[in-house]
Amino acid sequence: MFKLFKSKEQKIADARAEIEKTFQDFMEGEGRLPEGFSEPYIRITSFGLVLNDTPFKAYLDTIKADVDRLNDDTGISDWFYLDESVEINAAAVAISDWVKRYKEMETMLSEKACIDRKTTVITPAFRHCGGKVMVVIDNKRRYEGITEESIERCKAEEISFCTVLSDCKLYDLIEHKEKEITYVTYPNYHDETYANWSFK
Repeated sequence: MFKLFKSKEQKIADARAEIEKTFQDFMEGEGRLPEGFSEPYIRITSFGLVLNDTPFKAYLDTIKADVDRLNDDTGISDWFYLDESVEINAAAVAISDWVKRYKEMETMLSEKACIDRKTTVITPAFRHCGGKVMVVIDNKRRYEGITEESIERCKAEEISFCTVLSDCKLYDLIEHKEKEITYVTYPNYHDETYANWSFK
């Protein structure tokens, strides 16, 4: 019995070490954003926690000031910026491959974490790709050179490109549609006011 117990403990330790190394290697290699992409829309708290923000923080802060809690109902988990150093189709291929690989790695580590039916090792937290990915570009005309193949690759991984029109509006280049921030408020159980915001 003791040997069986030690064997299981060793399996857990080995799995944890392998997962942590695989995660670290990925984040220092393939997990880095492709060339031309960056994350200007993030905040780091005093505790070192990284929060994904949006290009509309100033406007959303005015809504937050009037409610007790503001919930993001857009389905967008990541806001990235694409500079002009990379051609649009090359960028579309790179970001779609990156998102796909990111999701594959998260799935693979979750599978490695299952030691048996009753034992699961806690995996490191992946910060990206929990929902849609929105890529901000400055020049709408730059997007005109994108091919249908590139668009389909992005759609398959829930990626879109946009330009920011104002403090509360964007133009979704894949959907060819202008969208504006809207929100609805509702009471919570404790006499608080909550709000959900999205794009319409």
